[in-house]
Amino acid sequence: MSVNTTTTWSDPGTCPFCGSELSDPGAGFIDHIDENDGCETDFDNWRTNLADDLTGEWSG
Repeated sequence: MSVNTTTTWSDPGTCPFCGSELSDPGAGFIDHIDENDGCETDFDNWRTNLADDLTGEWSG
C-alpha cells in the first residue's frame, strides 16, 4: 500500500487518503472506508470541511 501525499486526487480507482487500489470507484470506496478506520476518519474530516466551506450553498 502506498501513501497518497498529494492534495489532488486524480485516480478514482485508488483511495485518496491511503493510495490503496479500490475494487470499484463507487461502492468499492464505501467498502474501503468501512473497513479502514484511518481512511474513514480522513473521509469524515474531508466531508466536514467541505460542508463547512459550502454551508448554505450546497444541498447535497
